[in-house]
Amino acid sequence: MPLTQIKASKKSSFIPHPGSKGGGGSPPFWLFLLILGLAGGLVYNYSRYEEVVHTNPDGNPALTPERQAEIAGRQKKNAEEAEQYILIAVDPGYRECYLCPEGKVWLETGEIAKIGVSTNGQGRYSSEFYIYHGVNYIMEYRGDVTTAKNRELARLGSYPLLPENQKRQQKLLYPPLNSKFD
Repeated sequence: MPLTQIKASKKSSFIPHPGSKGGGGSPPFWLFLLILGLAGGLVYNYSRYEEVVHTNPDGNPALTPERQAEIAGRQKKNAEEAEQYILIAVDPGYRECYLCPEGKVWLETGEIAKIGVSTNGQGRYSSEFYIYHGVNYIMEYRGDVTTAKNRELARLGSYPLLPENQKRQQKLLYPPLNSKFD
């Protein structure tokens, strides 16, 4: 193809090499990256398996002592006692709001600023935190972690329907000091 024709037909950014018959040649670069990524993922997953499974003296696969300790630690943590709590506004005023476009929202006294779970009770936050945000800690449930988390999820999930939220012009999906659904 003469150079003038190439300049005139600049509709495509791909210009075949002179003498080539179209798209043949080496595979596209993205295909190489995809294959490399898949191979890396397989190696990563296999190495993770080797970190948690070993062969026991009988020749059978078994969990490593480290993996058994990790499982026991997580089970123990789940068996801990926890509290499902709310933080409520002490006085009326603007409070920081993590998901609000303006970054703040007005709360009346007693309205919910946060819903959460703590294994440290009121010690979850410093006294400076409570003062800075103008909130008090109120424990709503004390018991096992699983139940506390489930209660938290139920409270967070139904927050949009609370009368304090319904009266707002800009309704919130979560209390102002919560940033996500958990």
